[in-house]
Amino acid sequence: MSQNDLSGLARGGADAAARVPRPPSRAMTRVIVPGAVILAASALLLYTARESLRPALRVTVAPAVLLAASEGTTRSAPPGEIVQAPGWIEADPYDVGVPALENGVIRELRVLEGQRVEAGDVVASLIDDDAVLAKRLAAASLGNAEAALEAARANLEMEIARGEEIRDAIERRETVSIKGAIAEGDLAQQKLKAKTQAAAIHSSKAQVLRAESEVGLAKVSLARAQLVLDRMQVVAPVSGVVLVRRVIPGQRLMLSADDPMAGVVVRLYDPAHLQVRVDVPLADAAKVRVGDEAEITTETLPGRTFEGKVTRFVHEADVQKNTLQIKVAIVDPAPELKPEMLAKARIRTNAGAESAPASPAGNELEVPRSGVTDINGSEGAAWVLDRATSTAVRRRVKLGSTQGDRVRVLEGLRPGDRVILNPAPNLHEGVRVVAAGEKESA
Repeated sequence: MSQNDLSGLARGGADAAARVPRPPSRAMTRVIVPGAVILAASALLLYTARESLRPALRVTVAPAVLLAASEGTTRSAPPGEIVQAPGWIEADPYDVGVPALENGVIRELRVLEGQRVEAGDVVASLIDDDAVLAKRLAAASLGNAEAALEAARANLEMEIARGEEIRDAIERRETVSIKGAIAEGDLAQQKLKAKTQAAAIHSSKAQVLRAESEVGLAKVSLARAQLVLDRMQVVAPVSGVVLVRRVIPGQRLMLSADDPMAGVVVRLYDPAHLQVRVDVPLADAAKVRVGDEAEITTETLPGRTFEGKVTRFVHEADVQKNTLQIKVAIVDPAPELKPEMLAKARIRTNAGAESAPASPAGNELEVPRSGVTDINGSEGAAWVLDRATSTAVRRRVKLGSTQGDRVRVLEGLRPGDRVILNPAPNLHEGVRVVAAGEKESA
């Protein structure tokens, strides 16, 4: 036995070592079973999250708007409640644009911002060289047309006189012919000349009518040229104060149907007629009615309060801000108040509360007719976009009257709920949706 061969020292020798069994395989418990568990858990997770993994369905939404109280509608606000809202001062009912009525280049601008102008004042003038030449050309064309008319009338008179001469000759020949003094052929020739002359007279009358028509067209062209020349002076249609100046001397004005403000030189407003446009939360919009009194304050005049009155509602809510715009007229505005100044309105909703009928059914909301489905009598369904989960939720609603393309909802919706318009047939509870114009959240 060599020194390096030690296998002989083992119990049983080398043959015994070869007979030792290997441990059993554990692939089932160590690989297959854990893998199956992981696959099952993954499948369950994917199944439960299937809706969130799908791309969100893009939909069009509209807010459920509380109806403002008016004749025949209900009032939900208790007497004496105050609704506060921020806003901006603006012209009442709107500012007025002073447009140029012809294309051209501004030669002179005669007013600036804040300047008072009266109706009929010239606020700007355009370069009128082309208009002056066009008027001269139209006047010359009218002169030519009138001269042609005079010539046509003179020619008609001459043809009529020639016809009378021929008719007189025929009458004399007929008398002589009875006595047998002239031949029948000569008389027939004179009658033929009379027919020819009658045709000439008819043609001359047509020439006179045509010349008269040319004169009429020339007069219209001259009037049009004079109108264009007059329009080189831009005139204020109403009295007011210049709110915005939109041009400078040397600027070219090009009228365009696509841009109604393209030719406007300045915009005017009446400082004696101002209003505040306020953004009232939808939850408070139904508490306000036309005619409610308001107190208006502004940081420009601290400590001063102006009397106001609600005049109208803008019938389109702001989905992003969840507000409804209301116009509040300022009864006696101060000269210091200017359009676009920030203001705040405190609306007293108790004006006229004594005559407002009570409503046991609660507040009424209004939504587009396309947002209500499965209508059966006074009941229907509406799909609402849930802001918290960005999913579609179906609600049963109780309906009121329908006016045009809008329907009143008595029960089932809350103010500000975003109703899905024209819902797709495959829309179901829990499906992820995103409003058109918004970005899909991760």
